[in-house]
Amino acid sequence: MILMLLAMLAPVIGAPVFWLLPFTQALPIYLVLLLLFAGTMWAMRDAMKRPPMTGAGCLIGRTAIVVSRSTLGYGPPYVVRLLGELWSAYCRDSLHSGDAVIIVSVEGNRVRVERKGNAEGFPGSRS
Repeated sequence: MILMLLAMLAPVIGAPVFWLLPFTQALPIYLVLLLLFAGTMWAMRDAMKRPPMTGAGCLIGRTAIVVSRSTLGYGPPYVVRLLGELWSAYCRDSLHSGDAVIIVSVEGNRVRVERKGNAEGFPGSRS
């Protein structure tokens, strides 16, 4: 956090270089500071535009694979593998092991899925 603040204040912090050094030496130093400032601002702008990488928001629209189907008669009927993790899943359609599904919503520690063919028009779907 402090490094980010220092990077944002680099043009202001670098201004006294003109008081301490002759203009021909201070100008290249100040231009380097301005280039570092511009690069830092560009990197921060790109980081702010990225979609969420954590939480339930990043799971919606992802592709998962059905691992198994429960035959117990209670609890979630499916288990899907999503980003290397196993999740309990619900679906309106009948699914089999190995089917590709799209995550439609996250409800607690369970996900609601649709068969990949049925969810192609789902906004935000990505692999």
